[in-house]
Amino acid sequence: MANRYNIGMAGEFGVCSELYKRDYNASITLGNKKAVDIYVAIADDRYISIEVKTSRNTKIVTGFFQKYASPNQIPHPDYWVLVYIDKNNMSHYYVLSHQEMAAEQMRRNGMSQWAHVGNGVDNVLVRDLSNYENAWNKIPK
Repeated sequence: MANRYNIGMAGEFGVCSELYKRDYNASITLGNKKAVDIYVAIADDRYISIEVKTSRNTKIVTGFFQKYASPNQIPHPDYWVLVYIDKNNMSHYYVLSHQEMAAEQMRRNGMSQWAHVGNGVDNVLVRDLSNYENAWNKIPK
């Protein structure tokens, strides 16, 4: 069984691979204190940022409200890709905009407005993410 670091890296490389299959120009950032996991070059010499969270569990830890105390907090990733690696080592990808991730996390937490969570670490359940599975087309080129 791979350790947490290797599972995280598998998710990031898997996301990068999926992006390249779809003709995106993506780059993984390396290191322990990085602000973002993947950058994608898009039109007009701009780029977007992607946060990747990977789990072998059907509960994926996001730490969302522990990181983003307000809706307008900058910087934040443009997109999130949540990766679930099942018991057969098959990867499932869930692509959400930052706003969609906030809405899903609020729903999971039973929140009606943005608020910093005091106890525990935010997470979402794979069963609640089916609308976002393989939604790569929402990422601009």
